[in-house]
Amino acid sequence: MNKTSALRELTTAQVARLEPAQWLVVWPVASLEQHGPHLPLGTDAIVLEAIVERVRERLGAGFQALFLPMMHLGKSPEHLTFPGTVSLQASTLLAVVDDLVASLAAHQFRRFVFLNGHGGNTALLQAVGPDLRYRYGVRVYYLDLWASSFFDDIIAELFPSLVGREVHAASVETSLLLHLRPELVGQVTEASTLSTAADQESVNLTGTVPFGWLARDFGTSGVIGDPSLASAKAGEQILAYAVERACRMLQEIYDMHEGD
Repeated sequence: MNKTSALRELTTAQVARLEPAQWLVVWPVASLEQHGPHLPLGTDAIVLEAIVERVRERLGAGFQALFLPMMHLGKSPEHLTFPGTVSLQASTLLAVVDDLVASLAAHQFRRFVFLNGHGGNTALLQAVGPDLRYRYGVRVYYLDLWASSFFDDIIAELFPSLVGREVHAASVETSLLLHLRPELVGQVTEASTLSTAADQESVNLTGTVPFGWLARDFGTSGVIGDPSLASAKAGEQILAYAVERACRMLQEIYDMHEGD
């Protein structure tokens, strides 16, 4: 076996024949949370599933990666005031991460990639890496769609008139859903575009001091950004960009310690 594989599709005998130190274990983790009045609760998972599917197709033979089943729930307390949101406590998510790594580290898998599709998971997943390294002797890498500047270049190219920051249920995610699952996208109305640059500044999101915000701090829509700029064509371009960048980053991780 010498291509990307879904762990759930293999037998235990097939896994036993692998050279585990040579394989990346990739864990996609998303969320189930409000995405404004126009996008489904499962937006993060829908987008991440599409990226994973295309990444696996593109990497193909010769890239040794085991993709774990996606985690559809994440840490989303910032959205809990909106009906339908389901959030794991930090301790719950940390326990899942530890159990996952412990299970596979016991069979000599040593390289893990957390492929994260929800910003609320970011700090926790990054914080636990050194603990896992110390406890199990593994390497943990982070491929995070919503941390730092993953989408910055494509946002600047497609939405040059964007005012404020692209944060949640706005241009990027709405475009992606219009491309992937248009039947799930509701009408973008003025009520869902209330998060302006002034709104973001008013709760210090654009300031230099970190702030423990809730989505309600930006208004009643649950949107942080401007989804009115979205289009299916933009979504197609964003998806291609995300897949290309994710493949590049996974290849970089794979090459970094090949043969360890």
